[in-house]
Amino acid sequence: MRMLRCLRTNQAGFTLLEIIVTLILVAISAAVMFPALGTNLVRSAEPVERLNDHHLLVQEMERWTGIYRDEIRLNGSIDIAAFKTNVDTNANYLDSTTYINSFNGGAYTTQGSNTILRVILTQNDQTLVALFAQ
Repeated sequence: MRMLRCLRTNQAGFTLLEIIVTLILVAISAAVMFPALGTNLVRSAEPVERLNDHHLLVQEMERWTGIYRDEIRLNGSIDIAAFKTNVDTNANYLDSTTYINSFNGGAYTTQGSNTILRVILTQNDQTLVALFAQ
């Protein structure tokens, strides 16, 4: 009789029903969270790609600004038409080069003398604009 009492003592633990309910709650939580976490993981590289595109454009524009400044430093002036031809032929990420007459609050006037060159570089959704004057 003593042995039977020992086997019937109340032992602490989880019932099968508690374990099943816990597993169901974990599965539901994972099903709700997985799409949100998956999207964030996939899109986490986008800011790095945009920053890389921006860096490439800045680097290319700095190259052309350096060429422009070297030409002015060596010769005292620059032939803007020759510079435009050079940019049109050799620039990476080039969108367009156009002559403008003046710049006023974001509005460009294209009539007049060809003394200001607008260079637009584009890479994916990034755009960089620079003005070069004669």
